[in-house]
Amino acid sequence: MERQEKIVRILEEKPRVTVEELAKLLNVTAMTIRRDLKYLESVQVISRTFGGAVLKSKLTLELPRQEKAMHNQQEKERIALAAAALVREGQTVLLDAGTTTMEIAKQLTRLKNLTVITNDVLIAAHLVVSSNFEIYCTGDRVQNRTGSCMGSRAIQFLKQIYADIAFIGASSIDAALGVSGPTFEKAELKKEMILSAEQVILVADNSKFNRRSINKICSLKDISLIICDKGLDAQVADSLRETDVKLQLV
Repeated sequence: MERQEKIVRILEEKPRVTVEELAKLLNVTAMTIRRDLKYLESVQVISRTFGGAVLKSKLTLELPRQEKAMHNQQEKERIALAAAALVREGQTVLLDAGTTTMEIAKQLTRLKNLTVITNDVLIAAHLVVSSNFEIYCTGDRVQNRTGSCMGSRAIQFLKQIYADIAFIGASSIDAALGVSGPTFEKAELKKEMILSAEQVILVADNSKFNRRSINKICSLKDISLIICDKGLDAQVADSLRETDVKLQLV
């Protein structure tokens, strides 16, 4: 929810805020703020204090695409190679927006007969000039910093399609809480992607693990396979395997 995201951002700037301060800043009742804080505490984002709240830990927020592209490039390329190896000629592939999925798109151009659906205008543009695939883009509002399409029309588009395999990116993965994201809109879109595919592959480099964001996307039981690089902390890998999720390190 947008209001809860605003609360988190306020807490990023101030070490502690009261219910009354938040109610005034967000122009809602104190009762509404208390409900928001109760939810944020339930997902382990904040700790409630007498009359207010503090952040439990530093959360993962949205980064511009250019900044994301600078991190762990070699790891993303190895993940992309492993991911693309799972795709077969004639399949319908759903590619989430992001820099890791862009690397997957580049690897997929080695194939000849695919249908690719994406909510990333940059991935769609790359495939238009680099492949002869049948390409669909979800459309709707394009987020300036990421190139990701978001909104109700994008979600409605996804409700009407079926994919053999979906590659989903994530900014925050935690063995106990599952997969989460920094914005409500993006989380809702990823949820619909997961429902639209027979096989769901989570692709993320080691920096995305043992982290939490405000918006829950799914539990690890909803994921068919996680592909990560070998830089993943051994204890984190063990925790993931204890959830019975399949984990491939490359």
